[in-house]
Amino acid sequence: MLLAVLPSPAICQSESGGAVFWRYSRDRYNRPAMTDPVPVPPGADPYEYLAGLQGYDNWHIRNGETATVMSEKAADGVVPILCLHKISREEDYALTPERFRDLLKYINRNDWYLVSDFQYLQGDFSRVPNGMKPIVMGSDDASWGNMTYQTRGDTLTGEVRRRFGEPVLDRNSMVAILERHAKKEDGRINFTFYISFDGVPFRQLDGEENPGFPYRDIPLIYEKVSYLDDRFILGIHSLSHTYAPEMGAEAFARDVMDAWELIDEYAGGTADSIRTMAFPYGIHPLTPDIRRQITALERNGVRLAGAFDFNNRLAPPPGKPGDSFEVSRINVDNRHWDELLETLESADAVVASRCFVWETESKRLPRSRYALGADAEDEIWILVRGG
Repeated sequence: MLLAVLPSPAICQSESGGAVFWRYSRDRYNRPAMTDPVPVPPGADPYEYLAGLQGYDNWHIRNGETATVMSEKAADGVVPILCLHKISREEDYALTPERFRDLLKYINRNDWYLVSDFQYLQGDFSRVPNGMKPIVMGSDDASWGNMTYQTRGDTLTGEVRRRFGEPVLDRNSMVAILERHAKKEDGRINFTFYISFDGVPFRQLDGEENPGFPYRDIPLIYEKVSYLDDRFILGIHSLSHTYAPEMGAEAFARDVMDAWELIDEYAGGTADSIRTMAFPYGIHPLTPDIRRQITALERNGVRLAGAFDFNNRLAPPPGKPGDSFEVSRINVDNRHWDELLETLESADAVVASRCFVWETESKRLPRSRYALGADAEDEIWILVRGG
């Protein structure tokens, strides 16, 4: 093993100006200690060298507030990206609230970890604890049951019930179920709502008149979109929800940009979480012209990082990505519920691997591993720049 032939601590300390990695561990009295020094070869980038020590052929670096996290961009395995539509008891493109709860409980029990669609595209699994399996989830259409408030009277047209001025969520809506059963990350749940405007977004008007397509200036939708942009993730699903090849590349790109502008408007100016889109009905084939038009779109200094298909396949690992604008997703609905569970059970899923680096100019220990954001199982290295 490499660590068995490393220079002694005395030699490491004598190399003036050199960078040295020390392992954060425990001494014989179970006190925090720095052990197993690893000198970085002269001229070598410390993080690239550490990636080699960890066995990472490809990796992602995230600079946190107190530590740097290096995670492997796995080249083996698959990542399930699940596409839901509405909460309902219909067979197709719908999932009952009971099954949605069961799905989230299943994920929590079976070592899956919910990452965002953007994190997947970046190959950033730095927040996924070692040994857990990344999974991505989102919902298309801004349809019935995605984000539903309690109403007086008809759900579409009735007045929303409020408590202390705040609308009351229907406990069986997708948002309410996620907030109860999904873990937050930096105050946000990694679940993307891809919004289209072929119907009233989120299917409620709160007593307002239906303005018709493209459903602009509905007061309640301002509240809902801002809420989701703050606590979840927003994505684009086009304005008219038309199959891209039927529109042609240029017209479809305009339709996507129109949706982006309207989502921004509903978010109060800029929807901060938008980084991705999902093709209505999927995309087959993704022609070079459609790809060129979509990748050229830019708003508020942001370009889309990728786009999602609807082809019922597992997505590739980030270390061997396919086309980031044709990413596979799996349909989730009542008709295919058993198949979904079988797919998750049998998937050769990517297993996350990461380590933490605490960088310092002199030999000193961090206050604790938890102060770095590390779990009990995470490997921690201390990078001493001064030798």
